[in-house]
Amino acid sequence: MKTDINLQEKEITLADFNVVKKLWPFIKPYAWMLILSTFLVTLVTCFELLMPLFIQKAFDGFIVPVGLEKGIRILDFKIESFKTFCMFFSIFILASFVIDFFQSLFMEYTGQKIILNLRCTLFSHMTFLPVAFYDKNSSGRLVSRVAGDVENMNEMFTSVMIFIFKDLMMMAGILLILYTIDIKLAFYLSLLVPVIVISIVLFSKILRNAFRTIRQKLAEINHSFSEALTGIKIIQTTSSQNRFLQRFKNLNFEHFTAALFQIKIFSIFMPFIGFLGVLSVAIIIWGGSFGVVEKSLTLGELVAFLTYMKLFFRPLRELSEKFNLLQSAMASAERIVNVLNNDKAKQRISKTRQRIDKISSISFDQVNFSYDQKIMVLKNISFHLDQGNSIGIVGQTGSGKSSIINLITGFYKAGDGNIAINNINTNSINIKDIRNKAALVMQDPVLFFGTIRENIAPSGMDMDTSRLEKALHDGNCDFLFEKFSGLDTLIKEGGRPLSSGQKQLVCIARAFAFNPDLIIFDEATSYMDSQSEQKVHDAMNKLMKGRLSIIIAHRLSTVRNCDTILLLRDGKIREQGSHGELVRLKGEYYHLLKKERI
Repeated sequence: MKTDINLQEKEITLADFNVVKKLWPFIKPYAWMLILSTFLVTLVTCFELLMPLFIQKAFDGFIVPVGLEKGIRILDFKIESFKTFCMFFSIFILASFVIDFFQSLFMEYTGQKIILNLRCTLFSHMTFLPVAFYDKNSSGRLVSRVAGDVENMNEMFTSVMIFIFKDLMMMAGILLILYTIDIKLAFYLSLLVPVIVISIVLFSKILRNAFRTIRQKLAEINHSFSEALTGIKIIQTTSSQNRFLQRFKNLNFEHFTAALFQIKIFSIFMPFIGFLGVLSVAIIIWGGSFGVVEKSLTLGELVAFLTYMKLFFRPLRELSEKFNLLQSAMASAERIVNVLNNDKAKQRISKTRQRIDKISSISFDQVNFSYDQKIMVLKNISFHLDQGNSIGIVGQTGSGKSSIINLITGFYKAGDGNIAINNINTNSINIKDIRNKAALVMQDPVLFFGTIRENIAPSGMDMDTSRLEKALHDGNCDFLFEKFSGLDTLIKEGGRPLSSGQKQLVCIARAFAFNPDLIIFDEATSYMDSQSEQKVHDAMNKLMKGRLSIIIAHRLSTVRNCDTILLLRDGKIREQGSHGELVRLKGEYYHLLKKERI
């Protein structure tokens, strides 16, 4: 089953080095802790490498003594008592445990700090991305980036990177020690190393693709689930539960198939490594037994050799598991880097761009615009708006009304023509200045989880209670003080417990709190009862006084008092003028007005 999200998902072919390079700024502040952890891991590895030698000493010095005297020599110390040897060995193991404990503590702390900064940076970065980015990426995919993909990388920072180094160092150390014990046996075992390396490289490539597919399918599942929750009322009223369930089952089956493929690959790889381990033990027993009989190899050295081989294939199996985690983490890292590489919107907040203190005028001069570079949404749009004046934009759905607003607020960039604020092309103005001096009241009122105070107070401004309360009163939000807890009213998901009209009034109060130069109403009175609409209209009229105002509406009665009215059809301005001028013209506006009155 193909979904829209599948069409949006692009194959990412970033080199591993480029991925690590992009993530290095998050790792760099904690590099010293990574170095310390690496040093401690090196100590732990050295301790583990020495343990089989202690076993060899125990066999050759005490259990099956070589020569007439019992005892062993460690550095310049001679240990003649097996009890003393056991005490020394216990202290050795305890020291290894303590070092390992602190290494794990440092590593976990470092990993969590890196993930904390990465997740916050990713969220911050996404809030600056252009709206076009969100048109192409579903909310489910983006939730998967911030939550799933970032968490998936936690394993890479806390256990994979350092322990891959540890396992590789362990294997190299074991091979070196084996050559000091018996060159012939060590050479035979070295012949298996190229086979191991080739198999790891081959399987890692296959696993990378498998994990990339799994993460993509998981993002599709998140998207489908999020979509179903958003439209749960429609699903229930249209009895579409079975249809959505079947689609969800299909997505889950695709995820199951991808996960099963990964499991199959891993199920082949692990037994293959196990087979190499058994083969190596067979070689040691076959060659070592002859060495013990011929006295060229002691029993302790044979036991040490077998112990080292067990140690050799333990990190090899762990490397396989770590590569499993690494491939999953790198697939997630690629997807995160793909988001971080989208930075087009930030270019318009550059300090080198022209700053403005006030929005005094807005003009469009022969502006054309297309969302997909194919179908023109706006064609040759021209108009001018001065301070204290208002423009009403009317037209059928899809005529391009909201697209004009998207261009003014900088959500999209015009293709041709000139959009100017204060006679300065908007492409030369810091977009943050435009948005800080404009307020947008949309068709669907948006309130966030938190108190009314948190919802209407301008970000970064310390506004006292009296000013916020005045904004609520100006916005006709007296009901908040009569029925709720005023500024401390808690808003929950979906704007509960407020009605649609009440939520819209709070949004208008938020615009009052911002005290903007430009106010934009985008279908602000749609889907309201007459009483709520009257309250919203009254609040709108108060907010528009002395400001540049743009009103988008279906109902002509909403814009009849505007200084200028633009009638759009098929992306073009068909008629332009005041209400009286357009009525006297007796064109499209006049006929629409007559239909509305019927």
